[in-house]
Amino acid sequence: MSDASSERLAPVTYLPWAKTEPTAAPVASSSPAPQRRPQSEGGSGGLRPVPSDLHSVSSDDERSVTQEQPETGAERDERVDRLVVSRLRRSALSVSEVRSVLVEHGLDDVEVEEWIERYERLGYLDDAKLAEQVVHGHGVRRGRGSGAILQELGRRGVDTTVARAAVDDLDPETELDNAHAVAERRARQLRGLDRRTAERRLSAFLQRRGYPGDIVREAVTAALTEEGS
Repeated sequence: MSDASSERLAPVTYLPWAKTEPTAAPVASSSPAPQRRPQSEGGSGGLRPVPSDLHSVSSDDERSVTQEQPETGAERDERVDRLVVSRLRRSALSVSEVRSVLVEHGLDDVEVEEWIERYERLGYLDDAKLAEQVVHGHGVRRGRGSGAILQELGRRGVDTTVARAAVDDLDPETELDNAHAVAERRARQLRGLDRRTAERRLSAFLQRRGYPGDIVREAVTAALTEEGS
């Protein structure tokens, strides 16, 4: 990719999960590859917006990149960067997920780490921020327990220490409230069952949703007492 093209400033579109920050002038990198640089490399405090000058890559485009012979040089860098940015515009990705995309499209180990470092420096990748989003999305909005959240973060390749730190920040009272709400909804479907059967089924349901045992017991008791089981 030419130096001229790397200096063009493009309009940006801010992702719903990114925080807006003042932009800074592009900073030249000493890394040999990739040469292409998005608009801003400054700042922290959230995942950075992704430039909107790169058109979204369709599923057909992704398949064509996979099926063709591996590309080299600026043309390959352009295609791979467009693919990664397209996915980042749709949703936040973990470092592990982006690494898998880069490996899949023919970058060697050295190149992969250079690209990962670049995206992290620009603020497009931040596993700690991603873990916070998953805790909120699965815990608060979807009513999942801490065990299920840890499992989801592990599935997405987030480091265990980072994942545990994010889950530990989940307010125990919030998790308990979530469990109560889930148990109450589920208990309505268990009307007519004897108390022991209802307890067993409701407990198993909450455990599958990742709630710890002490919270399960409290939520089950409260929900079934309210239902009069």
